[in-house]
Amino acid sequence: MKKYIALFLAVASFVSCSEEVKFNDPGLQGYRDGILFRGIDVKAYKSSNGAISLVGLAQDEDLTMDVSSGNVGTYYFGTTNTATKATYTSSFNDIVVDYETKIINGPVAGIAKNFPSAGSGYTPNCTTLNGVLTCSGSYPTTGGNGSGLTLSIATNAAGGVTSVKVASPGNNYKAGDLITIVGGNNNAKVRVLNVEGSNGELVITENTGSTISGTFKFNAVQTSNNPSYGELVNFQYGTFYKVPILPAP
Repeated sequence: MKKYIALFLAVASFVSCSEEVKFNDPGLQGYRDGILFRGIDVKAYKSSNGAISLVGLAQDEDLTMDVSSGNVGTYYFGTTNTATKATYTSSFNDIVVDYETKIINGPVAGIAKNFPSAGSGYTPNCTTLNGVLTCSGSYPTTGGNGSGLTLSIATNAAGGVTSVKVASPGNNYKAGDLITIVGGNNNAKVRVLNVEGSNGELVITENTGSTISGTFKFNAVQTSNNPSYGELVNFQYGTFYKVPILPAP
């Protein structure tokens, strides 16, 4: 009898969770530190220069994601582009704690796609198959605020670097750091896009002119200096669907 009761509770729990993640139209939701966040009041405000501010308000929680354009594409958080950022505020028990994707020191999360210099004379240790970069081995680097970053690379016929993959993230780097890849003719240079702890992305998959849809994920650091709360907040599996676009107030 106990086995049947346990099975019933498990099934009931699964059904409850399944119902919990159903999407409203419009809607915005994601998992904040593993707990479902769902916007009750959701808007996308468009400024005169085309920038979008996506806002999701819930009870005791405010989430805002700013991107420099409403065009379909991927926008990265935690970079030197201050027009693109995410902020989150919790006010549980009337205690206000703020988080933001801002430039901090840390292990490298990503390298910017536009290289200051492709360099020459490098031997590739990456190959691309069906759009997937597969690498073995890595190159050391110099420059920037940190140390320990190594990169795997793909090259063109002249030995110029065409794409990179973080092999070891090192530590203490900052977004915008100029990095030189050691090897070849020691002249390939790349820039740090963002670092772990304050990084992520918002992907706009559709913009009809009146509504906007897409996905998001990010890490943000606490800016309130409240030791009773976590230093970071993490959002995963975020989705926004047909959020109405309104003129910025």
